Amino acid sequence: MLGSALEGWQPLEYGRSLEDIGLRAFLPGGDRPLGGLLTAAVHGEEALTAVLVRRLLEQVPARETTWAVVPVVNPDGVLAGTRQNARGVDLNRNFPASSWRPEASFTYPPGIDPARRQPGNRTNRSSPGAEPASEPETRALIGLVERLRPPLVIDMHSPLNLLLVRGGVPASVAELLSGSASLPVVPELPGCPGAFDDWLDERGIPAIVYEIEDESLPSACARHLPGLKALLRAEAIGSS
Repeated sequence: MLGSALEGWQPLEYGRSLEDIGLRAFLPGGDRPLGGLLTAAVHGEEALTAVLVRRLLEQVPARETTWAVVPVVNPDGVLAGTRQNARGVDLNRNFPASSWRPEASFTYPPGIDPARRQPGNRTNRSSPGAEPASEPETRALIGLVERLRPPLVIDMHSPLNLLLVRGGVPASVAELLSGSASLPVVPELPGCPGAFDDWLDERGIPAIVYEIEDESLPSACARHLPGLKALLRAEAIGSS
């Protein structure tokens, strides 16, 4: 996991996973207003997002940003190599949004060819949980958001290669991330009931679901770190 050598970042344990692993956020310190919250690896099979965010923390000293960062939302899933948490729940279908549904969630198989990413090929199933916010990881992230009250959330995923923009995201932010990484912007992504971004949207918190493609770590860093570093350094945030 992330070591203590990250320059100036203040670790905060904001909860524990089902298997009793600490859930950690990294805070910039100081008393400046929070610029936003960046999260990654809510799905354990998307561990590339966690490593990418680690590189981001290594390259942006805390003094240069006002953002909080959660590199691994689902540590049990990352360690097991599964999309779900240790109870088999897809955490990104477990948030208490009005879109939550009790039926099993359907997703694309890992590694599916981009040309086959059609609704009919969503064949993987996972539980949305016995009820909304049934999972400790979900409840902990909700508590962190309520504690920090971020004005903007970026939630890292893979492998759809797009930006889903929700709510009043500043146009400069969407343009920065889209232009820097050559990512298309979409207004909706069907088939994700009870998602984190749904819950954020209903609470008036602007959010971007940032979907990277499956690629090597060097390629992912070269493509995505420039825009993310600029965002954390607040070089392009403005009004929409």
